[in-house]
Amino acid sequence: MNFFNFVELSHFLIDNYVEEGSITADCTSGNGFDTLYLCRKLQGKGFIYSFDVQLEAIRRTAKLLDEKCRYNNFRLIKDGHENIDSYIKENIDFAVYNLGFLPNHDSRVKTDPNTTIISIRKVLKLLNKKGIVVITVYTGHDNGNEKKELLKFLEKTDEKSYSVMSINLININKYTPELFIIQKNA
Repeated sequence: MNFFNFVELSHFLIDNYVEEGSITADCTSGNGFDTLYLCRKLQGKGFIYSFDVQLEAIRRTAKLLDEKCRYNNFRLIKDGHENIDSYIKENIDFAVYNLGFLPNHDSRVKTDPNTTIISIRKVLKLLNKKGIVVITVYTGHDNGNEKKELLKFLEKTDEKSYSVMSINLININKYTPELFIIQKNA
């Protein structure tokens, strides 16, 4: 396990907090790796809602799941994560975000701090007690603006209801990713 690889760290959190029967959300399906990881972890029990605004991301995720997942406990949703509450009515146990743009595709289409914050507000309302949200912010796509806006928002999150952690690499370069982990306390 490489704690300095944020994908591996996210998967470590999935391994340790997601249980069979959990309700989960991949709020930026992208290439589908987190959706696949959740699907395998749940072993056909529980459910994954997987969102992306880009049809290409939904296609990539569907192809990956078709090839590498034997379970059918997921729903792929071509819509922005800011509309999550239109699709998920029950409480969730775990949500994951990878912010930036879809690799090897149109890099002009990228996540936006305004819609991301709307989505996170909604996810926090849906989150079960002790539920976890993992957000990886890739900063090169917008010179770190989304990270700055997200940090401002998260710093004001009610500390009695949520614990928020930030992890970043400080000796790499100016566009290093940052990981935010939120857990619902009450």
